[in-house]
Order: sequence, then structure tokens, then C-alpha cells
Amino acid sequence: MRRDSRPKWLFDRMISFRDFWARRFVFPHFDEIGPDAKFIGPRHVQVFGRGVTAGRALHVIASADAPVRLTVWAAHGKQAKLHLGDCVLITGGVRLMAAKSIEIGNGCMFASGAVVSDCDWHGIYDRTEIDSDARPVVLKSNVWIGTNAFVGKGVTIGENSIVGAGAIVTKDVPANVVVGGNPAKIIKELDPKGPFRTRMDMLADAPALERFMDKAYEDMLADNTLVDWVRTKIAPGKDD
Repeated sequence: MRRDSRPKWLFDRMISFRDFWARRFVFPHFDEIGPDAKFIGPRHVQVFGRGVTAGRALHVIASADAPVRLTVWAAHGKQAKLHLGDCVLITGGVRLMAAKSIEIGNGCMFASGAVVSDCDWHGIYDRTEIDSDARPVVLKSNVWIGTNAFVGKGVTIGENSIVGAGAIVTKDVPANVVVGGNPAKIIKELDPKGPFRTRMDMLADAPALERFMDKAYEDMLADNTLVDWVRTKIAPGKDD
């Protein structure tokens, strides 16, 4: 697809149905979820277990081939939690799995296929029960986890740090660094003074951003008609 051929009124109705689906079938599975949440592909977001909470402006992008899974599953007689701070971004294929505690700071971003787990899920010898050696995971504010990276139990990642694509993180990561590899090692240091511009800055006024984006779509889709959209579904051309 080279362009979005939907007329604006159809675009608005599709967005309204998508948001309805998220509110009706996804939000109730959170213990708490803040305002201004936006879910793209909400049918492919799976929230399991008690103790999943999120702050404001949680953005999740999922699809049939890359579902998002937020899971809390504690050992018998124990409790666990998964908390997402404000303005967190989660993209397709991400899995966050807590048997004890995962704390995600404000403005954290997860690229496709990233996995965070506070537990091995099976003991080395007893492989029939959840591993009792779960250890909390903490991601401080503005952490970026790259594509297909893995963050394991007991790890704390400092503010502003980046975990490179495919990295395997099993030890703490200090603030303001880039790590990569297996096992992950520091490959670059960041200036702690930045300047950093974060998702908290971008979403400081989420309704205003929503109005700006709506106007941008209105301009982009202004000349589209229903007939033209139907034609692109039946007989798309090289410009569609």
C-alpha cells in the first residue's frame, strides 16, 4: 500500500471501533490503567493475571503475527505484579512476564520481539512448577529495549539506557549507557545531560497531540472517496 485511500469519515469510524474494542475487551483485564491509552490491534493484546497496572498514555501496537503479551503468573500462595509507568510504548511481539515484580518506568520503549522476565519459569531440577527463584526487574525512566532483546530476572536498568537489538541482559545496567551482545556489555556511554527528549515530553498534553494528528489525517485523506477505497480493495493500481 502506497497510501491510505480511506475517506476521513470511514477512517474515524474504524478508529472509534478499535478504541471501543480496547475499552470493552482489553482494559478490564488491567487492575488499573490511566487515561489516554491507545491500542492499535487490540484484538492481539493478551493481558493475563491479576496485578497488571499502567499509568497514563500507554501505547500498544500489536498484530496477528506479532501479538503483545502482558503476563502475571505467581507461584502458588504468592502474589506478583507488572507495573507500566506513564507514556510507555510497547510494539509487536513484546512479552512482559512477571512471577514476582516487573517495574517499567515512565517513557520506556520496547521494540518488536523484546522480552522481559523476572523468572526462569522452571527449576533446574524440578521442571513441573514455577521457579521459586523469581527476582524483581526494574527499568528506570526512558529506557529503550531493542528488537528481540531479552532482560532476565534480578536486573535493574538505569535511566536513559539502551539495550541493543538481540542483546541478552542478565546483570544490572547503569544509567546513560548503550549495551549489546550476549552477554550484554557496555558499548557506548551517553551524556547524562542529554539533551534528551522523551515520550513524556511528546505526550505532556496528550489531547492536544491527538487533535494535531486528527487534523493531519483530515488533510491527508481529504480527497478520498468511498468508491475509490472500494476500488483499491478490488483492483489496486500501482499508485495505491
